[in-house]
Amino acid sequence: MKATIWLTGYEPFGEHEENPSQQLVESILNTTRIHRLQPASTHALESDSIEMTFLGMILPVDEAGSRLSIEYFESVDAVVHVGLHENSEKVRFEMCATNMCDFRIPDNSGRQLSGDFIDEFGDALLHTTVNTPSLSNAFSENDAVIISEDCGRFVCNETYYRTLHSIKERCLQSRGQALPAIFVHIPSFTHVSAEVQLEILCELCAHIVQKL
Repeated sequence: MKATIWLTGYEPFGEHEENPSQQLVESILNTTRIHRLQPASTHALESDSIEMTFLGMILPVDEAGSRLSIEYFESVDAVVHVGLHENSEKVRFEMCATNMCDFRIPDNSGRQLSGDFIDEFGDALLHTTVNTPSLSNAFSENDAVIISEDCGRFVCNETYYRTLHSIKERCLQSRGQALPAIFVHIPSFTHVSAEVQLEILCELCAHIVQKL
């Protein structure tokens, strides 16, 4: 099976001189990797092999960055946004995005919103378009991963909301299903190493496209 993944990270922001999401994403952008998932049951003869090509970009941490990916969605099989969660010690799979911006600090353009809608006429909440039960089951024994229902109110959430809104409004699909999209918040590499985070990211992408 072959699939193309649209993958994004972010530039440094706030007081951060580096952004782990940029480092993680840049390590596999514009590469093709073969990932082998373990058999879904003991009766399976062999693992599923998935050839994934990673396209994407590093986004600026501002409104323009939250919109940049949208024009590329029609030519990919899945969308995975990655961003830094300053206070997390684990990798967080974000299940939803909220139609609200409430910035604790200014973004990189100097914009600092407080209680503003992302889309005045949009849904209050949009859920990930990936197969949630299968994802939860696949990572249930991975202590470095948690399922999250709160993507925050900063540019990460803004990007995620605009992505899910675009998929819904344009009825974007991949192989007969809604184009799968998810946001992944990562901790610093001191909590979970870059090598482990990369493995989690590839495993996540493989599971997402396997369910198409």
